Amino acid sequence: MAISSDSTSDNAGDCSLRRPQVRVLRSAGVIARTVAVLSLQALRYPMVIVARVKLELPNEAANNAYEARMAELPRVVRCMTVAGDFDYILLIRSRDVGHYQDFARRVLKLAPGIRSYTSEIVLQVRKATTELPIEPV
Repeated sequence: MAISSDSTSDNAGDCSLRRPQVRVLRSAGVIARTVAVLSLQALRYPMVIVARVKLELPNEAANNAYEARMAELPRVVRCMTVAGDFDYILLIRSRDVGHYQDFARRVLKLAPGIRSYTSEIVLQVRKATTELPIEPV
């Protein structure tokens, strides 16, 4: 059995889970929330950019401030702390290259506390899902 964030609504008729199963999974804490999966093409945010960010001084205060700032930015759809050469990996949505350049200049290049960043424009997403296999509860 698999569950996806776009198939957990109580009125999702074609979903592999039915209402009683969804209720059990919700009460067990397996389903944290139910969301609508929006068409990013229709919303005119077709571009995905992966940005890797290195902070100037990665300490708890700097991390908390950076994470709070990223939480305020709706175009940052993922902000992940990582181990390695960088401190964070961001997934950013943009309308076009110019739209991203403006974001990068304002948020990444001129923002205090950021030592460096790199970014890559995703050419094509081959797989994107929130679906995971789950054991029966």
